[in-house]
Amino acid sequence: MVEATSGAENAPQKETAMASRPKPTGALTEGRERFQAGAGRTISFSLIFLLLLPFFVSLGPMLFWRVSQGHWAGTVGLAILAVAFTAIMYLIFVELIFSIRSRVVFGEKTVRLSLPQGRGLMSPFSYELRDIPYEDIAAIEIRREVYGGTLAPVMMKGARIRLKDGSYYRLGYVNEANVDPCLPFTEIGEKIAARADAEIIDGGDVRRSAMKKFLGLMAVGREVAPIEPEEIKALNARHNLMMTIMVGSLVLLVGLGIASERDDSHIGHAALLGSIWSGPATVPPPSTGR
Repeated sequence: MVEATSGAENAPQKETAMASRPKPTGALTEGRERFQAGAGRTISFSLIFLLLLPFFVSLGPMLFWRVSQGHWAGTVGLAILAVAFTAIMYLIFVELIFSIRSRVVFGEKTVRLSLPQGRGLMSPFSYELRDIPYEDIAAIEIRREVYGGTLAPVMMKGARIRLKDGSYYRLGYVNEANVDPCLPFTEIGEKIAARADAEIIDGGDVRRSAMKKFLGLMAVGREVAPIEPEEIKALNARHNLMMTIMVGSLVLLVGLGIASERDDSHIGHAALLGSIWSGPATVPPPSTGR
């Protein structure tokens, strides 16, 4: 269980501290450095995609044949399976393209970036290869975005480059509870800021709609307003209460199921528990046939 934590109340102090800190020296600002997925990750996603591809491709002809022949029994279930399979294949495809194309290479005077700039479903097709001179970078902007509601709140931290001409280049997002070691975008943003001698601006915490994010829709209204610390605390409290209720309900249902099987069933774990509760079974003497 991961709880969202607020940084909004500390945002002004954090921004001031980051903007006024001295430029780091050493490995952070010198030499060439590369961030990208390893060969093992790329090969793994390639094999998984290629192994599942024949089964995925066969779903279309199977559905067409069943519908054209009027075989409706099980067709609805097969259609639901096809939709779920399509979603899984798309996610694997996104990760595969991300492993192949995403990279950040630090040079002496420029940083070479190959990262998706689109949103939602179109992100695998929006990669932009660009060399950005450090002298053109005005700042690195970082902010936390809270997704989900009471059941499963998730906090993502995003970073982007703001150039001196007013344009932006999006770096990406990381889950603070599970940072991708190949492309830790907040760390990459700090390294870019150090090499460009630029400030890091912390935008605090904001709420985002997961569905709008997935569809690539822009944030509007309440989504661009910072989240108050009290709202974060209330969200975490409701989340803890909901998880307690769910775990308690699950334990109660399991207990009721075991109790009902103890009286109505003579197989499996119910028979084992019944023998423990009722004591050792009495074995009748063997029949002599007389």
